[in-house]
Amino acid sequence: MGLYNIEAEQNILGAILIEPESITHGNDVNFCADDFFVPKHTIIYKCMKKLSDSNSQIDPITLGNELKKEGMLEKIGGMSYLADLMTIVASTDNIIFYMKIVKEYAVKRSIKELLSQTTKTIQTMESSELIKVSDDLKSTILDNGDIENLFIDASTISLQNQNTGAIQTGFMSLDSATGSGLNYGTLSILTGNPGSGKSTFLNQVLANALSLGFNSFLYSGELTYQMMIEWFCRTVANPEHLGSYTNSFGKYTKVTQEGIDLIRNWTKERLFIYSKDARADEINLANVIEYLAIRKDVKFFILDNLMTLECSGSDKYEKQIIAVKALKNLAKKYDLVIILVAHSNKSSLMNRESHVFEISGASEIPNLADYVFKAYRDTEKSVTYIDILKNRITGIVKHKLSLSFDNSRKRFYTQGEYELKKDFGYTPVWTQDSFC
Repeated sequence: MGLYNIEAEQNILGAILIEPESITHGNDVNFCADDFFVPKHTIIYKCMKKLSDSNSQIDPITLGNELKKEGMLEKIGGMSYLADLMTIVASTDNIIFYMKIVKEYAVKRSIKELLSQTTKTIQTMESSELIKVSDDLKSTILDNGDIENLFIDASTISLQNQNTGAIQTGFMSLDSATGSGLNYGTLSILTGNPGSGKSTFLNQVLANALSLGFNSFLYSGELTYQMMIEWFCRTVANPEHLGSYTNSFGKYTKVTQEGIDLIRNWTKERLFIYSKDARADEINLANVIEYLAIRKDVKFFILDNLMTLECSGSDKYEKQIIAVKALKNLAKKYDLVIILVAHSNKSSLMNRESHVFEISGASEIPNLADYVFKAYRDTEKSVTYIDILKNRITGIVKHKLSLSFDNSRKRFYTQGEYELKKDFGYTPVWTQDSFC
């Protein structure tokens, strides 16, 4: 396979013709005309730079005229080739990505050429000459603009973080212990045995985030779309939208069609669900999270659960670590709040006191998390507890949240019952127009 990518080169040139100011992104990655593999692409880019440096407009007509003046128009394929470049561009937003690809191949070609020349004469080379070759290699690699993305000047760091804040869970005792809620830029792990109430608890946290104006995302590796929405609606619905029905098994309660319609309208363009047709690996999930964070202003992400992710790696533990590291990096990069559900291991049933290493899977997972919570149920008291096992933000641990469960509302609530009666605000508020 050659050390080049023709499509990436064409997309760079096409993007500049569509959006001329995007040529300045080349400065961000130390990009230059000689990075192109195809000679005619080098010619076109040099001419674009010439126009840009002289504050002239870059479009097919002015570019074509300039190339014609220099006797290069026919060499690059004529005006038809310039027009073709514009038709293959999917999005001008990707120009930096393509520049990095082309730059990387250019660096590799330079290294290959240097090594090829060295191989021919290495038998007669002195040590000093070998050291020079080594220095030339380093210089070539460091010429890659990506190196400058690996560090920042400390003096540029602002101590006034504009993204400081948190997403409240809706359970005041828990919010108080965690630092006014789940802080931006954090990864939380929620563990617990099946049937401990994790999903119901998360439904309420999700509903509370939406009620506060935070766009949200939900991935479930176990539930169908219909099950996720029905469960969510059942938790959110107010009493006036809960109907009593009867079937062959007896009476039951479900959300009325009016309630479902109102909740669906409330979540439109605010709640997103991972596609069942997509492979749930760390690459696809990372791309979805990054896209939603940038394009849809999504701040809150729930992934249920770790064991259903199909990630790269030689064994299941390495797969899990790769996935959790990717999630942690995204949370920090975009100041997101991410909750990842993980089952407890079998030994947790024998532990008298909960601890962070009850999570089923790699032991490194709790080390990466900012918060670790455990849900467990006391069947005798009909109470579910949420224990804080790790709290990197405030340091408060061993804090226990006691939750009672109301079967008619399918909600947890504390002693004050505020959570049980909470209206999440999915019903439109009508205002009376003035008659004056």
